[in-house]
Amino acid sequence: MKPGRNDPCPCGSGKKYKHCCGLLDPHDIGALVAMVHQGRLSDAEQQARTLLKIHPDAGMLWKILSVALLRQGKDALPALQRAAELLPQDAEAHRQSGTALRDRGQWDEACRALAQL
Repeated sequence: MKPGRNDPCPCGSGKKYKHCCGLLDPHDIGALVAMVHQGRLSDAEQQARTLLKIHPDAGMLWKILSVALLRQGKDALPALQRAAELLPQDAEAHRQSGTALRDRGQWDEACRALAQL
């Protein structure tokens, strides 16, 4: 069920739907998710980056980009951190960001990110 324009966005950003995911074409998000599931990771990365030029504050796009980068073995930390910043109520975004920081040995930053859970 699609939220109303003035309802809180279901992505967890804390913004109204009309100022968050309501700005995105659901077909674009679906296409990106499908690319990731099909293993077309470089295509998903490229398309997410293209959409982020239009919607730089779309946390869901940052989250999808980070998944595509992680699965390619690329540095996803900046995308993970941006997703966590834009999606403050998204436990998965904070967990992934904290895990990436921990893997780099950045323990203090990892603890702060994981404390958001």
